[in-house]
Amino acid sequence: MEEKIVSLKEKGLTLKQIAEQLDMPIGKVQYAWRKWRAQHGDVTAATAAPTRKAEGKKQMKSSKKATKSKSTKQVSTTLQSDTSHQSPLLEQAPDGFWKLPDRYDVDLMHAVVQSPNSVYVYWEVSDTVKETLAMQFMRPWEDLPKAFRILDVTLLDYTSGHANRSYTFELPEMTNSWFVRPLDPNTTYVFEFGIRTMEGEFLPLVASTPLDTPRAEPAGVGRFAEPVRRWQYGEVESPELLDTLPKYAAYRFVR
Repeated sequence: MEEKIVSLKEKGLTLKQIAEQLDMPIGKVQYAWRKWRAQHGDVTAATAAPTRKAEGKKQMKSSKKATKSKSTKQVSTTLQSDTSHQSPLLEQAPDGFWKLPDRYDVDLMHAVVQSPNSVYVYWEVSDTVKETLAMQFMRPWEDLPKAFRILDVTLLDYTSGHANRSYTFELPEMTNSWFVRPLDPNTTYVFEFGIRTMEGEFLPLVASTPLDTPRAEPAGVGRFAEPVRRWQYGEVESPELLDTLPKYAAYRFVR
């Protein structure tokens, strides 16, 4: 298999194109390519020199016809300069520039606050986990029902397994990000992505770190100053009734 990958790579195909042509996961193609380069590093360096010389001649011929200024040519510094130092996390675009891969074949989940009532969450599940679940449930990964869970862990330790409340909903297939809204401000959340088992239970695969949504109101310092002043100077006959017990009053004004 490595010989096929190397052969296609020498023809100028990207790792993504090779994976599509061989009908293989991109992670396996990247692993095989890195393994072959580690074993044949010296050979690659030796064969790269005449290739660069040939490319240099072509560039000299094309430079005679080009009319671009020197400032425009400086943009080409991001082009591949040495194939022996290629990063396994990067692929070469058709124009010769490096581009980031679509995925990194790792297990991760990150949550980013958008507003006091909205959070953007994105995640990724590695091919190893997908293949393991496919064998365990004897169903392809694409056929396993995906789900997303929101946990309110305000003033609680998430690792203890406790939550003030939670909500789980189904996700469409091929989804790797979601805008979670509406949420409560000044609240600690944890988000989880997983699958539904055949018994209907939620099986989490990746989870975010605890995240605090911002306040949607001032902290409350001095908010009773004016009512106290009116009573102190006799502008009212008796102290005014104040709303001092909003939801989560135990921590909302002290966090």
